Amino acid sequence: MKRVYCNSILSKGSTYDLEEKYYIHLIRVMRLNIGDEITLFNQNSGEWLAIIKKIKKNAVSAEVVKRTSSSMPNPDINLLFSPIKYLNSESVVRQSTELGIQNIYPTSFRRTVIKRINQNKFEHYAIGAAQQCGRTSIPHISSLEKIENRIELLSKSNVLIFDENLIGSKINDIIPFKSKKNILVIIGPEGGFEDSERALIFKNSMNCINVSLGQRILKADTAVIAALSLTFHYFS
Repeated sequence: MKRVYCNSILSKGSTYDLEEKYYIHLIRVMRLNIGDEITLFNQNSGEWLAIIKKIKKNAVSAEVVKRTSSSMPNPDINLLFSPIKYLNSESVVRQSTELGIQNIYPTSFRRTVIKRINQNKFEHYAIGAAQQCGRTSIPHISSLEKIENRIELLSKSNVLIFDENLIGSKINDIIPFKSKKNILVIIGPEGGFEDSERALIFKNSMNCINVSLGQRILKADTAVIAALSLTFHYFS
């Protein structure tokens, strides 16, 4: 059944006008019609069965019938990464959403190639991934900031920094943080961190551990998914 993200307070018997993009997908692409069932969801209301009630030009409305599941909490694991070119940033946003990331912090380092991001596109990628994978929440995606402007975030975070230029510990050998909350995974830019950036992260983090991803140098997007997979396995 097609899942649709609806950023409203969902309740039984209420009817919701869906965004035009859902009209295009549900009616033109999926060929659904009046009376067909879909699922509406969001983090606050959970997941609800709904029935298409009205189709107009470029518009579709659905009536909520019953709740099928409550909202599902996600581990307090967050990602700070350097945006990368082409479709690789899209892959990072989509796959980290599927894994269950709570917050995404695109961050600029001195060797970051991409100087601007399209935050709306990032949010679109996240919503699409959430609809596909079955989670009921959408990760918060912040605006692009320099690493120097992330001091407050670092000060509240248990940081796992995956740095290809440092000899880190294997994740199953590290001493666990006292709390599994506020975990922040940091992946640097293509070309790596500068020494001053490493020092800034270690100095300002609540706790900080360097973790190894093995002996191979990974592409930035591959490193993000590998790091998150390890982190969710050991900390979720």
